[in-house]
Amino acid sequence: MEQIKLKILIPNSGMDRDTLNARESMLSRAVSPGTHLSVDCIPAGPISIESITDEVIAGPYLLEAGRQAQQKGYDAFVVYCFSDLAVDALREQLSIPVVGPGAVALAAADMLANRFTVVTTVERNVSRTLRRLKQNPVCREKLARVRALNIPVAELRDDPQATMRYLRAVCQVAVEEDQADTLVLGCLGMAQYGDALEQEFGVKVIDPAFLAVAWAELAARLNLRPSRRSYGSVNTQEEL
Repeated sequence: MEQIKLKILIPNSGMDRDTLNARESMLSRAVSPGTHLSVDCIPAGPISIESITDEVIAGPYLLEAGRQAQQKGYDAFVVYCFSDLAVDALREQLSIPVVGPGAVALAAADMLANRFTVVTTVERNVSRTLRRLKQNPVCREKLARVRALNIPVAELRDDPQATMRYLRAVCQVAVEEDQADTLVLGCLGMAQYGDALEQEFGVKVIDPAFLAVAWAELAARLNLRPSRRSYGSVNTQEEL
């Protein structure tokens, strides 16, 4: 197979190119040498996804970006958000693999965890996250609790030391009160904080950012995409 090209779209508007390049560099550790990553954000809409309203507003930008990625020859498309917004709609429209980090993280949790806690951003996000997670049978069986870091998405990477302090506090409570053996980072703005938490608390920390990108590469390499019997096409009746 020729060089694999992955498009990663962050459904937050207003991110500068330096920040996006830094994400590309960070995520490159999750893929094979030679795999090309391209990280972009939506051109308008919400600056973060912290409500269902934000999801709906960002959706059309994701659909357009997915269509453009496929036209430009990308081999897979990653929606860089734990909420997996618009993933099903994208699968209806695209013939390349579409990856939702939330689903990939929960699949990993199912394999590795007996009991896990999901960490989201702010308290008002807990109910939205919990409603969605409870639709997944893995969560109905193994989810202990959804806990809030109480740092907005847009501020998670402004002060890494502060974010780590809050994560340590939440992780300690998850271990002591929830009896969790695994922590799932429920926002991709928390990417790269997991290694230190694992060493300090002796639990597994599932980082959806790296998992999603690694899965996208695997899906592209092995042609892991749904058939049209699973996801009907909006624009064509082709059988895949």
